[in-house]
Amino acid sequence: APIFVSTPFQATVLENVPLGYSVLHVQAVDADSGDNARLEYRLVEMAPSAPGAPAAGDSAFPFQINNSTG
Repeated sequence: APIFVSTPFQATVLENVPLGYSVLHVQAVDADSGDNARLEYRLVEMAPSAPGAPAAGDSAFPFQINNSTG
């Protein structure tokens, strides 16, 4: 099973940072080899958001993650 290098993850985002600004980098490792060691990262919504607020995966969601590198 993958193990995150450091947890928990927490960041503060100032409201004037430009689009594309890197807020946080996550990294995990897996002891398997080959295709079984390949990791994929994604953002998921953990708490209900306000009505009408964009959800993770929605094009209006303000954060992105590189699914290969975290």
